[in-house]
Amino acid sequence: MRFKHALCKSLLLFLCFLAVASAQCQSDDFVDLLNPLITKHCLKCHGAENVNGEVDFRPITTATQFLAQPKLINQMIEAIDSNNMPPEDEPPMDEPTRTQLLATLKAMLRQATSGKEQTPQPLRRLNRFQYNNSVKDLFQLNREVFALPEKLMTRHDNYLRAATQKMPDQVRVVSRSLNPEPGLRDVKSFPKDLRAEHGFDNQANQLTLSPLLLDAFLRLSVSIVESPDFNEQTVGIWNDFFRQPAEGLDPEAEVKRRLPPFLAIAFRSRVEAETLDRYTAYATAKMKQGLSFTDTMKKVASAVLSSPLFLYRTGAADGHEALFELASNLSYFLWGSCPDGELLSLANSGALARPDVLNQSIERMFADPRIERFLDTFPAQWMQLENVLAATPDPQINKYFRLDQDQPASLQMVLEPLLLFDALFVEDRPIVDLIAPQFSYQSDFLKTWYTSELQPPPLDLKQIAEANRQNDDQRTKLETAIKTTQVDLEALIEPVKTKLLNDRKIDGSGMQPVDLKPFAAWEFNGDLKESIRSLDLTPHGKIEFQEGRVVLDQAYLQSQGLPIELKAKSLEVWSLVHNLDQPGGGLMGIQGPGDFFDTIVIGERQPRHWISGSNGFSRTEDFPESIPETKQGELLHLAMTYAEDGTTTLYRDGKPYGKPFRKGSATFPKDQSSVLFGLRHTPPGGNRFLKVSIDKARLYDRTLTA
Repeated sequence: MRFKHALCKSLLLFLCFLAVASAQCQSDDFVDLLNPLITKHCLKCHGAENVNGEVDFRPITTATQFLAQPKLINQMIEAIDSNNMPPEDEPPMDEPTRTQLLATLKAMLRQATSGKEQTPQPLRRLNRFQYNNSVKDLFQLNREVFALPEKLMTRHDNYLRAATQKMPDQVRVVSRSLNPEPGLRDVKSFPKDLRAEHGFDNQANQLTLSPLLLDAFLRLSVSIVESPDFNEQTVGIWNDFFRQPAEGLDPEAEVKRRLPPFLAIAFRSRVEAETLDRYTAYATAKMKQGLSFTDTMKKVASAVLSSPLFLYRTGAADGHEALFELASNLSYFLWGSCPDGELLSLANSGALARPDVLNQSIERMFADPRIERFLDTFPAQWMQLENVLAATPDPQINKYFRLDQDQPASLQMVLEPLLLFDALFVEDRPIVDLIAPQFSYQSDFLKTWYTSELQPPPLDLKQIAEANRQNDDQRTKLETAIKTTQVDLEALIEPVKTKLLNDRKIDGSGMQPVDLKPFAAWEFNGDLKESIRSLDLTPHGKIEFQEGRVVLDQAYLQSQGLPIELKAKSLEVWSLVHNLDQPGGGLMGIQGPGDFFDTIVIGERQPRHWISGSNGFSRTEDFPESIPETKQGELLHLAMTYAEDGTTTLYRDGKPYGKPFRKGSATFPKDQSSVLFGLRHTPPGGNRFLKVSIDKARLYDRTLTA
C-alpha cells in the first residue's frame, strides 16, 4: 500500500467520519443505500433458512428497526472495516461504496446510541505548535510567533512542492532545535506542553488549562499584538483588518464588516450574531475611550486569542456543527492549524459530509505548503526523536559525538529518519519502506562516522610552518607598501596645502568657515531626546522604535517651546514614508500660536508632491517643475529652507526639488513655537497625520544653501 493512500484511508475511516453528524443519517440512507446493499451482499447468508453468525436481516425492513439494533450496526462496521465482509467467495465491494457505507453505518450508530449515556469528550486546548500556527495563519504572519524547538528539521530546499514528486539526491536541511529561530520580539513565553507516554503532545488529558496557565495565555495574546514586529510589514491582513478606515466611513460599521471572516477562522465555526455583537460592542467602547481604530482592533484581536473558543478544541458535536469539528480535525492533523476559508465553507454548506468532497479536500491539503507542518510533528513524535537529542553517549567511547559543542552529532542523526519520512510522502513510496528502506540520507559526517573510526586528520608540521612563514612575509610586504604610500600621499598634499594657505593670506578676504552646527538635533536611537539644547520631544499617541528610527502612525511628536524667535530657518529630516498616497500628512514643521505653522507636507495640493504647508496656504505655492515622489519605504533626505525675504526652497537628496518660490515670510515667536513631527499642524485629526519612520532630524536658525 502506498504511503499517501494509507494516510488518506486512515483519515477517512478513523479521523474524519468520527465527526460526521448524526443528523446526516436519515431514513433515506437506509432505503437508498443500506437496504439495497444488504439485499445484494448479505441476505444470501444472513436471510436464508440457515442464518450464519446469528445475524438475520429479514425482520429489518425500516430505518427505525435498524436503529433499534446498535449492536448489529457495530458488528457490521467491524466486519466491513476489517474486510471480512463480503466474504471471499462473494463479489467484492468497490472502495467508494465501502467508504460511503462505513460512514453511514458509523453515523447511524451514533444516532442509535444518542439517547444512551455517553462518555464525555474531554476538551483539549491548542498545544504550542498548534497555537503558533493558528495565530500565524489567522494574521497571515510572515514569521513564527515564538521560537519552536520542537521543530526538529528546517528545510532549505523546496522539494515538498516540487512538481516532479521526486526527492532530489541531495537536500539542504538543518536541525535548529537547540538554537531555534526567534519569533516576534517581546512575546511572552508559551509553557512547554506535557507529552503522553507514547511521545505525542496533542492528547486531551495532557492539554489542561489551569488558572495560572490561563493567565499566561492572556498575557501572551496581549504581547503578540503589542510586539514591535506586529505591523503592516509582517501581518498579511493588516490592510483588511487593522488599517484605519477611509475618511467618511463609519468605524463601527467597519468593525462589524471586518470581524465575521476573522472570527470564523479563529473560532473554527460559523459566527453567531450574539458573538459578533459582543465583539463589536467591545470595539466601540474602546474607540469611545479614545483609542485609534488600529489600536482598537488590536485589542479585539487580543481578546479573540484569549477566548476559550480559540484556545479550546471541543469534543464531538451533533448536527451541523459536527462538520466544523470535522474541518477542524482535518486541519489540525494535517496542517497543525485552524481550517482555512475553503474548508469552513464546505463545512458550512454541508458538502464536507460527502465522501468524494472529503477525499478531494484531503488531496488539496496534501498539496498545500502547510502540509510541511504534519511532516514537522507527526514523524518526530511518532518515532520520539527528541530522545535522540537528549542522548549523552560515553565521551570515552564516542569522543567525537560532541566535537562541536553547539552542534552535536544527534542534530544530524535526527535528520536521517525525518528525511526518510519526507521521501515516502513526496514520492508516495510503499509504506513498507518505513521499516526496510533501501536508501537513506546521510551527511558527510554521519557517512564517515557510520563506516569508519573517526580520527582527526594528521598534522603536517612542516606545511604549517611554511604557511606561517609565507603569511609573515606577506604581512611585512603590506606594511612596507602602506608606509611608502603614506609618504607619497603626503608629498602630493603638502604643496597644495601650502599654496592654499599662501593664497588666503594674499587675498585677505578672511573667508569664514561655514557653520554646519544645527540649532537642534534628534537622532531617535530608542528615545526622543534632543542632543544640543535638551529640546526633548513629547509623544502624542502610540509610537514605536524600529531599527534606530521612530515609527509614527496616527501619532505625532512635539517639542517644548523654542527659546528663540525664528525668522530664517531650515528643516532637515531623513525618513521613510510608508505610503506616498497620504493626502496632506506633515513630516516636520514649526507650530506657532493658534493655527500658525510652516511644515513639510506631502500630497495636499497635488498627489505625491511635496510642498511647504502653511496656515491657509498664506506662504504656500507648488514648487515649479516639481515631480511626484517615488521613494516609498526608502530612506529619503529632505531639507526645506526659509529665507527672511520669503524665499522657500526644498532640497531632495541634496538636489533642488523643482524651483524655489517667494511668497511672504513668517516670524515664529519665542516660547510660543515648537517643532512638530508626523503632523501637519495642531490640533491633530483628519488627514494631518503622516505614517512615517523618521531616522533623524535637524532644525537650523538660518537658511541653508546647497
